[in-house]
Amino acid sequence: MEQLLLPTDIHAFLAGRVLGQEELLRRISVSLYKHIHGLPAPNVLLIGNSGTGKTTLMQAISTLYDGHAELERFRVMIIVNANTLTPEVENEDRATRLFRKLEARARVLHGADLSAGRLKACLENATVCVDEVDKISGRISGKANVEGITTQYALLTLLEGEQFLYRTRVVQDGREVEADIPIDTGRLLFICGGAFEELYDQVYGAIVNRRDDRRLKEVSEVERKADGSVSVRTLVRFKLRDYLRLADLFAYGMMPQFVSRFGSIALLDDLGRDELRQILIGAANSPLRLCLEYFRHMGIRLLVTDGAITAIAEAAAKNSRIGARALREIFNGLIASHEFDPVHSPRYAVTDKGPTLTIDQAAVAEYVGRME
Repeated sequence: MEQLLLPTDIHAFLAGRVLGQEELLRRISVSLYKHIHGLPAPNVLLIGNSGTGKTTLMQAISTLYDGHAELERFRVMIIVNANTLTPEVENEDRATRLFRKLEARARVLHGADLSAGRLKACLENATVCVDEVDKISGRISGKANVEGITTQYALLTLLEGEQFLYRTRVVQDGREVEADIPIDTGRLLFICGGAFEELYDQVYGAIVNRRDDRRLKEVSEVERKADGSVSVRTLVRFKLRDYLRLADLFAYGMMPQFVSRFGSIALLDDLGRDELRQILIGAANSPLRLCLEYFRHMGIRLLVTDGAITAIAEAAAKNSRIGARALREIFNGLIASHEFDPVHSPRYAVTDKGPTLTIDQAAVAEYVGRME
């Protein structure tokens, strides 16, 4: 059998696409290694603010499968919003709806005329990514959320690794027939993620109001001043990963049986200035890259100075609850007027390198100042 990727190889691939989440990438790399080798792979639950990279990670895993020929049989992968699992067809349960989505993906990849055996292999090697899983909480605004509870139970059936009898149409002896395909759901890999926004306030509130034995930890920070003197400040920093307990997820509205089916619960760190700067410069879908191409098409050279890039990243880092999305909001807002009429922009000039639009640190400061 051809040698498959090692966890370190998988990590290197993902790290080139997902920035600032080292612990998470290590856990995911091990889960993926076990999955592609047919070993029991722990399902992963991701908890992190919007813009910290949950969806980017899911897309990177799909790219991993697509980019390696030896992983061809694992390419059946879907990314679905948890709320979209609600059946649209009468008498169809949520688990069947999910397998319908997997089957559709399998037929796109391998053709419409699949035998029962071929389809079974496709489905059992699949990866299922469920986004916004926090939206299926059993409670919303203090009231029972029946839809959420029902969806958790449906996913629980699959996460438990039981046999699921899936009825569909396949090709047998050259003709299409209806068949019941037994699927070993224990071979699927589930990666579920959500912002769990109220969870942060819930845990913080429990600590400051002393509802249990947890207490905020103080840390000392040394500050060196310009005159050479040194001062020590005592700070209290709250990071959910330092305080989260499984009981907090239960109180949030996630069923204990559901949460216990995840072998790994990973909390994503909020992205700092340096990570956001890297994303702005290097991400494939970075607004900066897209804008460079836009102005290039108009015959204009866009120059965004290093100081401007750092200033944009610093402004975005202050919006920790939306992470990388803040980059797009700030950059697109900053550049909007220049995109519409660049020639008459005060930042436009004809230089020895041709028509150039320069965005410097002062331009960023002016725009951010108007926002505040």
